Amino acid sequence: MFKYIKFLYQIMTSSKYIKKGKCNKCGNCCRNIILTLGDNTPIRTEEQFERVKEWDKHFCNFYISGKDENEVLQFTCNALDKNNKCKVYFLRGFGCRMYPKKDTKFLINGGKPLDGCGYYYEPNKSFSSFLKH
Repeated sequence: MFKYIKFLYQIMTSSKYIKKGKCNKCGNCCRNIILTLGDNTPIRTEEQFERVKEWDKHFCNFYISGKDENEVLQFTCNALDKNNKCKVYFLRGFGCRMYPKKDTKFLINGGKPLDGCGYYYEPNKSFSSFLKH
């Protein structure tokens, strides 16, 4: 019985994926970014962007660089230098520190880091290892 409970606990609490690799310093993650509001709604207007900048000053590092096919604003970071290095690396925001975020729902639906990114994900455990218990 204890083994079964332990097995269920491990399944429910373990990460489904492991982030591997390292940053290639390509700068792609700092360009054409889609920023979101607190509820993960993409920013679509300049007014929304201004409100978000008042709430979190790290958003002031971004400027509007275009719109995607869904009319969602795209942003580029002002802190990226010509050599793809962050000029404010030690003071960067939480979103930058977490990239690429390990979002299981995103990964299960086929999401992956941007092209050129040195990071990649692998399943934490193979399917066959779950069947052994």
